[in-house]
Amino acid sequence: MLLLGRFQGKNGQIDVVECSHDGTRVYSEEGVRQSQATPNGESVFTYINIMETFLDRSANVLILGCGGGNLATRLTRLGKHVTVVDINPLSFTIARRFFGLPGDIVCITSDFRSYVRDCRSSYDAIAIDVGGPGFSFATEFDEWTCDAIRSRLAPAGRVVMNALVVHDIDPNPDRITARLSGNELHSWIVDEPGVSDRNAIIACLPEKVLPAPGPLMRILQASDEKWVVRRSRLRKYDLGSLRRSS
Repeated sequence: MLLLGRFQGKNGQIDVVECSHDGTRVYSEEGVRQSQATPNGESVFTYINIMETFLDRSANVLILGCGGGNLATRLTRLGKHVTVVDINPLSFTIARRFFGLPGDIVCITSDFRSYVRDCRSSYDAIAIDVGGPGFSFATEFDEWTCDAIRSRLAPAGRVVMNALVVHDIDPNPDRITARLSGNELHSWIVDEPGVSDRNAIIACLPEKVLPAPGPLMRILQASDEKWVVRRSRLRKYDLGSLRRSS
C-alpha cells in the first residue's frame, strides 16, 4: 500500500492509499472503506454497477453522498446530468484529485436531509450512498426524510439506495424501503444473504416489473459474491401496524 493522502474530515481521519497489486485506490474514513476504484474512477464494487443499472433510464440524477465520487463519474460519462450533495466538501476535493471526478459536476455542500427539505428542484432519479463512522440508517432515514426524498422526484422518478445490512434479520433495509417507496413506487432489494455488515441495494421504481433484468443478472452472475434479488417484505402502510404492535 502506498499512502497518497491523509486528511482530517468531519467524521475523522481520511486516508487515500494505492494498492500495489492492481493500482486501485482506496478511500477510507476512520478505517472504514468508503470507495475503491481505479485512478480514473472505475469502481471495483459490484454495488456501484447494480445502482447504475437501475439508473439507466434517468437523465437528471441527484446523488446524496460523494465518497470517491465513482457513481457520479460513471453516470456523467454515460451522458447524464449529475448533482452531488455531501456534508463534507473535502470529499469533492479528494474525488477530483485521486478518483477522476469530472470538474463540471455540480457539487453542493450540505447535509442531505437539509438539502431535500429545502431544495425545489425535481430529479428523474435520486441515488443515495451515504454513511460512515457512527452513521445510523434507522435514525437518518426516518419517515419524514424518506417522504422529503420522494417529493423531489419528477414524474416516473426513482430512488436507488446503498444501505448497510448488519445481518440476515436486520429489519432496517425493509423498513427504509417501505418509507422510501411510499404507496406509489414498487420496490426491490438486491442483497447478499449470509454476509455480515454488507451492502444491499434498495430500488424504489415506478415500474411494476423489474426493469432491465438481463443486464442486472449479468452483473450479478459475473460477481464472485452471492447476490439475490427479492421484493421488499413491507409497504408503507405496514409500518403503522409495526409501531402499534411494538
